[in-house]
Amino acid sequence: MTRLMHGLLKARVKPYYLYQCDPILGSAHFRTPVQKGLEMIQGLRGHTSGYAVPSYVIDAPGGGGKIPLLPEYVVGRDGNDLVLRNYQGLLFRYPDTLGVTQEPAT
Repeated sequence: MTRLMHGLLKARVKPYYLYQCDPILGSAHFRTPVQKGLEMIQGLRGHTSGYAVPSYVIDAPGGGGKIPLLPEYVVGRDGNDLVLRNYQGLLFRYPDTLGVTQEPAT
């Protein structure tokens, strides 16, 4: 996948979408499990230029449009810290005191 994305960039084509197609009759052979698409995006992030990482989108059935999907990078919160997972699976804490709801002053 990385070679493909780099080849597109060399041809001056920005990889825009990794597309999970609408589940319509006759398209099943083009679809892979969504988890595989997420793994492909995660395999690109951190290992190549951001220009070479397309948006992974699902074309929602029934005219719902394209919905972007991302691998899960926000693990949760610990007090005022946001706990994040990077492309290598390592955890990091980010101080996010502004993200914590504060009680109004009385």
